Amino acid sequence: MNTQLAFAFGMLAMVAITMLVVLVVGMVKVIKLQKQANDLELSLAQETEMIHRHMSDNERAIYSEINEVRKNFDQYSDQLKRELTAYTDSRVDKTLGTKEKQLLKN
Repeated sequence: MNTQLAFAFGMLAMVAITMLVVLVVGMVKVIKLQKQANDLELSLAQETEMIHRHMSDNERAIYSEINEVRKNFDQYSDQLKRELTAYTDSRVDKTLGTKEKQLLKN
């Protein structure tokens, strides 16, 4: 009976040691995976911040370009308006001048 008891205790000890080893290995893997998940989360946050910064820079550049085009368009339309007004004035003056000459001749 003594040998059977010793054998049972030996088997229980082997099972306990095996379970302890499995538990330690499992904990080590969980800790490694948790560290990897934290690193990935930090990396994701950094990438997201970089994307937002890049989008803001692009948005600023686009608005700057739109404002530049609008400014150029306003300058062009003002210049065109002045030229058309000057042309119209000269045509009206010429027409009035011709009519005045005709009135003076009559």
